[in-house]
Amino acid sequence: MGETIRKGAAVEDILADGKTTLTKAQARGGDWQTSAEARLAPTLALATSIDTRILAATAAAAPALAALEAGNHSADDLLGRISDDVWNAIGRPASDVAYDILFPGGFAYYAEGDVAEQPDRMDMLAELLLSSVHPRLAAERAAALAAELNASSVALRALVDAARPLRARVELANKMKTAVAHAAQIALSNLKRAWKADGKSEADIHSVIPDRPRPRKTAAPGAPLVASPSAPAST
Repeated sequence: MGETIRKGAAVEDILADGKTTLTKAQARGGDWQTSAEARLAPTLALATSIDTRILAATAAAAPALAALEAGNHSADDLLGRISDDVWNAIGRPASDVAYDILFPGGFAYYAEGDVAEQPDRMDMLAELLLSSVHPRLAAERAAALAAELNASSVALRALVDAARPLRARVELANKMKTAVAHAAQIALSNLKRAWKADGKSEADIHSVIPDRPRPRKTAAPGAPLVASPSAPAST
């Protein structure tokens, strides 16, 4: 027996099956076309409209996202350099607890993670440098490094703020497309059910709706694929 596409399938695959089904049903005409257009056409039209929205939102966001990526890279480089500068300034110790307090696990704590929160992490490092956590780091040097961090965090925060609403539009448009794909999957399942109720054969239906058989479950490593038959009783 054939299967319609699963609801957990990729969005593009679901919508492609919907378009294929509509095209083939329209080619057949009659009640094939009527049923498919009633159940699929409005949803697929929405998908086309949302694709246009996604393209527009992506194009609008591209410059801001590229600027944010470049700014993030520059801020990461600065963090790496400052961690090296502090290590050199305190005599390049093999182990130093005060340095580890400033850079727990290295500068990656400040550079990795959500870029939207990185300016705040950079500001915290600047505060630590100014609080004289390390007794061998000269106050003047600490203040100079903190000033660099503050300037970089201000610049990065501005890029984050500029990109945030544009990125949100792209994310929303993609969520909308996922919702439409979910509706299209339900429409395909209902369309098959309706055609079966009309007396159409399974084979005929899946000459229009793409057949998406479920993957077979594989046996655990070392387990027999089928149970061994019992040995015949001796006579």
